[in-house]
Amino acid sequence: MDRLLSERARPYFEKAQKLAPIIREYADRAEREAQMPREVADAFHDSGLFRILVPRNMDGGELTIPDSLRLCEEVSRIDASTGWNLAICVGGPMFGYNLSRAAFDKIFSDPRGVSAGSLNPMTTQVIAADGGWRFSGKATYASASAHATYLMAAGLVLRDGAPQIVDGLPVMRAGVFPIKHAKILNTWSTAGMRGTGSNDCVFENVPVPDEFTFDWLNAKSPWQRGPFERIPLQLQFVGNLVSVVLGTARHALDTFNEIAQAKVPAATRATLRERPIAQTQYAQAEGLLNAARAYFYNCNDEIWRKGEAGESFSIEDRAHARLAVVTAAKLAVQAVDLVADAAGMNSAQTSCPIERCWRDVHTATQHVLMNTARFEVVGRVLFGLDPGSPVI
Repeated sequence: MDRLLSERARPYFEKAQKLAPIIREYADRAEREAQMPREVADAFHDSGLFRILVPRNMDGGELTIPDSLRLCEEVSRIDASTGWNLAICVGGPMFGYNLSRAAFDKIFSDPRGVSAGSLNPMTTQVIAADGGWRFSGKATYASASAHATYLMAAGLVLRDGAPQIVDGLPVMRAGVFPIKHAKILNTWSTAGMRGTGSNDCVFENVPVPDEFTFDWLNAKSPWQRGPFERIPLQLQFVGNLVSVVLGTARHALDTFNEIAQAKVPAATRATLRERPIAQTQYAQAEGLLNAARAYFYNCNDEIWRKGEAGESFSIEDRAHARLAVVTAAKLAVQAVDLVADAAGMNSAQTSCPIERCWRDVHTATQHVLMNTARFEVVGRVLFGLDPGSPVI
């Protein structure tokens, strides 16, 4: 158990470990169906793990964001797609805190209330209407949408049919509405992370009351106090998906250790663990993954500390947080590549967990928030330039 996990989080950590058998039982089915099986989703609902960031007075865990990251990493050590679904469902309250208190209560007073959504505002149009807005478009790659009760979509605000521009930037609005108003398309067909069910959701002219929306680029909770009010929204969700990559990499390294104890490579008499090349690559992989975790968690722990202390956040803070995310993702992928190579033909067999871990980390790290293109945005900020993107 992670020594930095808070006492309040430890019972949830134990619950996550107890779910390991059911996660493993249904992992292959999730892979085939490209969706989290209902049995697994029900187990997470029953354990309360989907509600770890919901306030305790609403029967939630009221954990810190760093605690939630460590929990998502732990579940991802069992199965990457399950960990990803958990990260998405856990993150719903972070966005919900930017709605009115009445809207938040409406969504999460349901003990099975879960929100999914899309960060891409370019595929949705938002038009002002009496008492609110109307949303039309598509929420792309909406992971866990099959098990969500609400859908979040961000879009460009249109005025007279054209995007509204203020200070050179388009106005963007995010809204949350019952997912029954959207149609879930069967679009998720990928090499890795198949069990995340990250399908596109389309919707047309959906009315969304103003209290169920917020300014996408300048989100701020109108009622929540403490770190969730003080930490910018983009810094709150900066790391939830990278924790999945870290957990998946650990799964791969643990599997390699097991293989190396027993495997006797062709044309040799010694086990794989006695071969210098395996020793070297395993040590390198461990070093890379430990470095990734240290950098990543040090950054996120510091963000939470500053939020608790009421300290301000600069654009440089956002850039360094993104740098920690992308660097951790890259190092974790390198670690998986090393043990996949060292395992030989074992890692090419679909029966070997390393094979799925390899596909999963390479697919996951193509996400817009942790792919290579983010280095460019960070580099611009570090050089004192405009980031050139609303998302750092």
